[in-house]
Amino acid sequence: MMQALRMLSAILLTVMSFADSSPAAANPAFGYMLETDVIYGQGVIAPDGVAEIRDLRLDVYRPNDPVDASNRPAVILIHGGAYYRGGRRQSPFRGDGAVHSRQEDYARMFAPLGYVAFVIEYRLAPEQPVPEIQLDHPNLQDVALMAPDSGIERTHYVREAMGLLVLSDEEARQISIAALLAAAEDAKKAVDFVQANADRFGVDPERIAMGGHSAGGGAAINAAFGLGTDVKAIFPLSPAVAGFDLTKLLGRPGLPATLVMQSQNDLPISSDTIPPMIAAMRQAGHPYEFAWVPGFGHFYPTGAVSLGDDASRMSVGERVIRFLDENL
Repeated sequence: MMQALRMLSAILLTVMSFADSSPAAANPAFGYMLETDVIYGQGVIAPDGVAEIRDLRLDVYRPNDPVDASNRPAVILIHGGAYYRGGRRQSPFRGDGAVHSRQEDYARMFAPLGYVAFVIEYRLAPEQPVPEIQLDHPNLQDVALMAPDSGIERTHYVREAMGLLVLSDEEARQISIAALLAAAEDAKKAVDFVQANADRFGVDPERIAMGGHSAGGGAAINAAFGLGTDVKAIFPLSPAVAGFDLTKLLGRPGLPATLVMQSQNDLPISSDTIPPMIAAMRQAGHPYEFAWVPGFGHFYPTGAVSLGDDASRMSVGERVIRFLDENL
């Protein structure tokens, strides 16, 4: 059985590597249809110091089951990459002996179960994004908390890995904060777009969840709590919890249920910032679940074991699916 599942996964990855990059591409054998490069909004960037507008795109993974093909629940998926790298279709990250499951891998898992999954891109730090949110926004954290030392350390690491110029800590902090805020704005634009086009995609605009890994998880948190994005649930996985001050925001009615995961050997930007988020949610009486992924670093697959704070044991993927089923 396991050998058959591995073979199926290998075939699936091969099919996706040759998927059409612009029109709709059907993958009926695997329970979904794929539509790529859908423009969901625009954002301002200034890569050379001159502001310009660029399109923001997403890929849509839709169930191919014609039964109940309308009013399906939807999931917005946001990739990680320290706000510097990553995208809608990419090679998986590898680290600490693990191959990481990408957001498109989650989408392929969700769609055959009846969810319409949207894998989005967002403006990245090398593009010099220009967010609409100003630093004097009353609900933002102090600058030192928005870009803590652990985050700046990770920024320097990623910049070196990408072959980018070395920056001072202050320069890195300014660029990272701008990218963090722009990512939250873009995540909200994606949700707004899906809601406005619910009939086109066959989704229920009142049953939308949002999630992602690392920076993507941070973007989901900031979009949902900081920008008031209208979603029913969020699932940040090993997020960088920085941006908006959750102690000022949690406790308001209508906020989404939350599933947070952290790995045993996670990066400091996650392991240092998740506990204060958990404490703030507990203090506010916010509905949340927490799960721990033993034996892994910052990168882990959907099949990794997760241990819940309710004493449950299941894979990361199973836990996310159960959470979505319960909240959507």
